[in-house]
Amino acid sequence: MDEHLFLKGQRVITPEGEGEVADAIGDNIVVKLDSGATQTFPSDDLQDNNSAG
Repeated sequence: MDEHLFLKGQRVITPEGEGEVADAIGDNIVVKLDSGATQTFPSDDLQDNNSAG
């Protein structure tokens, strides 16, 4: 079972760049990107920033 769990405030890497989890609604994760934009991504599109590198 490959379950993704993202917590508010967690740093993540998205297809649009790095950001911070603002909210998690089911399988959709709202991310405030470092650019200042806020976007929603499916959890499958996100990576935990800590696991990169």
